[in-house]
Amino acid sequence: MNIYISFLQSIEEEPSNSILQNILGVVVTAGIVSICVYYVLRYLESVYVQRYKKPYFIHFYPTIKKLPSYLKPFLDENDFYNTLDKKQKKYFEHRTTRFLEETNFVGRDGIVVDGFMRMQITIMVTQLTFGMRHYLLEYLNTIILYPSSFYSILNQTENIGEFSPRSKSLALSWKHFQKGNLHQDKGKSLGIHEITHAIHHNSIRNNNISCEIFYDTFLLLEKYLGSEEIRKKIVDTKILRDYAYTDKFEFIAVLVEVFMESPKELKSKFPEIYEYVGQMLNFRYFED
Repeated sequence: MNIYISFLQSIEEEPSNSILQNILGVVVTAGIVSICVYYVLRYLESVYVQRYKKPYFIHFYPTIKKLPSYLKPFLDENDFYNTLDKKQKKYFEHRTTRFLEETNFVGRDGIVVDGFMRMQITIMVTQLTFGMRHYLLEYLNTIILYPSSFYSILNQTENIGEFSPRSKSLALSWKHFQKGNLHQDKGKSLGIHEITHAIHHNSIRNNNISCEIFYDTFLLLEKYLGSEEIRKKIVDTKILRDYAYTDKFEFIAVLVEVFMESPKELKSKFPEIYEYVGQMLNFRYFED
């Protein structure tokens, strides 16, 4: 009798195990196929980028997010946003909303961060990354605002802006940020400068298609700037302020400032450099 019962149990368990094994096999196979498809598509897109200098696509969102109603007027007042078409405006608003959701804003030395401040900084980040598919920067999740200049424990200097990859934070003097944002600082923009540092660092540490385009184009730009004649012309025209020559990171940050603040001047004097920067950011909106 016990042998008969054991036999019946084995018959009942075998189909169950077989079904479980089949399901597991399907899941594993699907996972392997998905990984293979991803890497094949990733390789093909890299080839596409080499030829066309841009990704397959920039915008794809299952759902489009909208800003809270009290923040929308700040977006409507932005000059760049108002140059976009209806579809692009939806994408811009979505990205602005996502950045606000993912970023912590902190006030120091008595400053209270309000909606206006958060939106001015977020709009600038969104504009600089609007040509990139991967627009949320892994190494930036906190924005720290000071009323004016502040003492940097990291560098032991008095600063107006500082990007810290280790803490994934960006510290800014609100006074100086606004001065650049309102175009009152002779073409300089603290916000553009420091955000570019964050984008640059992100491109070094990641290998998504946006980072690949930024970093690979940066290397091409470095090679182009290897020409003594080009370097001399840049210095002679004084299109870049002296701080650009501190190191390669400051150079690209200042260059992006000029690209965003004075695109026509940069294009007329250095069309090749203008194209390199436009390609790095995949930013083609000045040409529309």
